[in-house]
Amino acid sequence: MLVKISDISSDGKGIGRTEEGRVVFVPGTLPGDTAEIELLPAEKAGKKRSSNDVRLIGITEPSSDRVDAPCKYQAECGGCPLMGLSYEAQLAIKQKHVESALERIGGFKAGTDYVLRDILHIARADEGGKLKMPLRYRNKAEFAIQGNRVGYLKRGSHDLLEVDDCLIQDEKVKDAVLAKREELKPTQKYFKRLTVRTNRQGNVMNITENSDGTATADCRILHDEIITELGTLKTEVSPLSFYQVDPECCSLLYSRAQQYAALTGEERLLDLYCGAGSIGLSMASRCSRVIGVESVKPAVIDANRNAVINGIVNATFICGKAEDVIDTKLQGVKADVVVVDPPRAGCARSLLSAIRRIAPERLVYVSCDPATLARDLKILCSPASVDEQGRPECSFRLIEATPVDMFPGTLHVETVVLMSRKDT
Repeated sequence: MLVKISDISSDGKGIGRTEEGRVVFVPGTLPGDTAEIELLPAEKAGKKRSSNDVRLIGITEPSSDRVDAPCKYQAECGGCPLMGLSYEAQLAIKQKHVESALERIGGFKAGTDYVLRDILHIARADEGGKLKMPLRYRNKAEFAIQGNRVGYLKRGSHDLLEVDDCLIQDEKVKDAVLAKREELKPTQKYFKRLTVRTNRQGNVMNITENSDGTATADCRILHDEIITELGTLKTEVSPLSFYQVDPECCSLLYSRAQQYAALTGEERLLDLYCGAGSIGLSMASRCSRVIGVESVKPAVIDANRNAVINGIVNATFICGKAEDVIDTKLQGVKADVVVVDPPRAGCARSLLSAIRRIAPERLVYVSCDPATLARDLKILCSPASVDEQGRPECSFRLIEATPVDMFPGTLHVETVVLMSRKDT
């Protein structure tokens, strides 16, 4: 049967609907394709029938947005499923995914409940006026190691795909991978993973994860800088610290977060899940005080050191889970603006309650997953109430959201959101 592909799933499968109205997930397809598929019987699938029991016979009419992927490994690797689409189409898909998640999961309708801005990106146009997908944008690469082989895992499997180069990574990464392969050939040691970090100055940090889960790095600190509308922030990053992987788009993201924070110099800023402290420190010149909270101890050490090297004296960083720190070390502290940048899983429910108790005037939420973002925003915007201990919790209003394409070619999208406290 023929099916028109209208969207793409988080694992890179095209989404379509049969004439009977059944939703199907078709591997090897992209939005805009018309595909011939076979619905596998349950006995062939080896399980009860589901929307994933589909075999692609062929693409009868390719999407008008299809382009030749510049990477020869794109079909096998699976890391960049959108690389075969024009960059304009990639941006449209990500914009749609953010809007859809906020409405479907959070109940927020763009244009009615909040303003959804156009996705920010760093792409330049070619001679014909078409946007060119950015390449070589990542400053962090993670490779699997199997024996003396180094590469990526193939799409949907644990089989290793050795690659000579990865076009979204800094060119220095290629040399690091080749050197690691040569290093591993004569040894019998077992390693799990190689992480390569680079900076704007062309320096490289290699981190090897051993079989027992410990990691060793060939340098202690990587120096870098983040450029925003408020100036340039010098940074030092240790092997285990979180750091944004796309320096140019990071500048766009942080600048938009600064705009949303709307600081005047009088506010106290609380930076939660602060990592190496870069967001809060980039705003410190417009705050009376910055307090950052992070559970990863090496990152807290980096954050405090980054404050020192930038001559910032109004910033303090605390190690611990944000929800615990708020109720202990920061009990009674008033914050005018809260910035939160959680991992892909989103915020802990207890942290959302803590933020509602703090009741800042403005909340800036930076997210790398539209679904968990929508879930958390729905909780933050729930009616004002009291918690189990009788403490008041405020309600927020979603004001504006801006997607940012930090990860061209992939399905991932960053989003920065502005919320304001509802005064009742």
